[in-house]
Amino acid sequence: MVFDFNTLALSLISFIGSLIAVPVGGSALFVIPAMLLIGFDGMQTLILSRVFAIFSMAGCSIYFAFGQRFDWKQIFHLLWGNVLGYALSAKLATSLDIDTLTTIVPWVLLVGAIFLVKDFRVTKPHVQKRLYFMIPLFGFLFGVYSGIGGSGTGALSVILMVILLGWSMHKAIVNMRLAEMIASIALLIFYLMFGAELTGYEIPVVLFSFIGGLVGAKITLKSKPVWLKRALLVLVVISIIKTSWPILAEFFQKLT
Repeated sequence: MVFDFNTLALSLISFIGSLIAVPVGGSALFVIPAMLLIGFDGMQTLILSRVFAIFSMAGCSIYFAFGQRFDWKQIFHLLWGNVLGYALSAKLATSLDIDTLTTIVPWVLLVGAIFLVKDFRVTKPHVQKRLYFMIPLFGFLFGVYSGIGGSGTGALSVILMVILLGWSMHKAIVNMRLAEMIASIALLIFYLMFGAELTGYEIPVVLFSFIGGLVGAKITLKSKPVWLKRALLVLVVISIIKTSWPILAEFFQKLT
C-alpha cells in the first residue's frame, strides 16, 4: 500500500460513504464522483467502489447479525437475477466507456421515495405474489445498471421490498445490505475475470469502509423509519440535481 494523498482521500471517502450507504443507500452518488475527482479512471473507480461496497456492507451485516434475522429466501430470490445482471455489466464495463452515468434512475427513485414517505404499499396478496416472481428480473436490471457505474440500486432495492412485499424499513435495509455485499463480491470477481486489475489502493478502502459500515449500522437501528424514509427522499432529490444539472444547464444556455 502506498501512503500518499490518495490513501488519505480514499480513507475519508470510504468512511463517509459507508455512513450514507447503510441507512439510506445511494452512496455511489458520493463515492464514484469523489474517486474520479482525485484522479482514478473509470475502471479503477468501479473496482474501488465495489471493494467499498463489499466491506461497508460486511461491516453493517456483522453488526445487524447480532439481534436481527436475515430472510435468506428473499435475499437469494433477488440475488440470482442480480448476479446474472452483474455478469453482463462486468463484460460491458471492461469493454465500453463507462464514465457517463444515466440520468433516468434517479427519477425512478423519486417516484419510489414519494410512495415510501406516503407509506404506500401493495397489500393485495395476489398482486404481491405476482410481483414476488418478478423480483429476480428487478435484480437483473439492478445488476446491469449498477455494474456499469450506475448509482441508486441500494435505495431501489429497499424501496422495492417495502412497497411491493410490505416489509418494514429496518427489515428491508438489514436484508438488502447483506444482498448487496454478496452481489458485490460476485461483481468484483467478474471484473477481474474480464481483465480488470486491482489498483493498489484497496487496503484503506477495506479498512475504513468496514469501520464506517459498523457505525452506519448502529445509526440505522437507532433511527426511526420515518426519518430514514425522509433521508432517502432528500438523497434522491440531490441525485436528480446532480445527474440532471448538465442537461438542464445546456437547455437553459440554448434558451439564452
